Amino acid sequence: MAISESEKAIKKLESKIAELEDRIARQEDIEEVRNLMGKYEVWHVPNKVTDTWQLFAMKTPDVSAEIADWGVYVGPEKIKRFYNEVHRVPYKGTMHEHYLTTYVIQVAKDGKTAKGVFFSPGHESWKNKKDERFATWVWGKYGVDFIKEEGVWKIWHLHWYTSMRSDFYKSWQEPCFIPGLEFEQEAKVPADLPTTYHKPYGLNTEMDVVPPYPEPYETWDEFSVARGPKG
Repeated sequence: MAISESEKAIKKLESKIAELEDRIARQEDIEEVRNLMGKYEVWHVPNKVTDTWQLFAMKTPDVSAEIADWGVYVGPEKIKRFYNEVHRVPYKGTMHEHYLTTYVIQVAKDGKTAKGVFFSPGHESWKNKKDERFATWVWGKYGVDFIKEEGVWKIWHLHWYTSMRSDFYKSWQEPCFIPGLEFEQEAKVPADLPTTYHKPYGLNTEMDVVPPYPEPYETWDEFSVARGPKG
């Protein structure tokens, strides 16, 4: 039985509606992922950073976080302890503010995962154990894989790649050393894996394209912007 012109028109309209619904859903996913990373940065202050684990996929066994050269922390329990014990810094005299720019977010066509790259300039104020104060510039990039848990976007794998860290009063070409700032090295919780990448700027450093640019993809393909092509 031949399809009438009206039936063809209806099918074409239905196809167009489905396409538009898919595009709208993808844009909503991108906005939710952006807001999730925005919340991560809003919480990136000394007296709130300990709650950051709540933004991670705590029901996903291989959830992970890697900050600079601190190693890779894997699993829900380690993520919680990392932000409560390793990333914790003295409240008074410490300020961390980082921003998100130049973002690229790719949501998988199946809508289950996403990959994002964010440039992140920032400044930090530190106080060491001798009550000495230091002002620094800290610039870097985030490579983050996201996953939906029970319909809600969560951080799956997060990697902070340090681009440069410098004294506020000096050129970023000069190494930045803060004497007495030992608490970063006094981690009570050992990392599960060694650092995968840490190469901040130096006069003899060739800069790499990291994290890698996330290309459009159909479904999770094991190429992680946080953990490399092996996922």
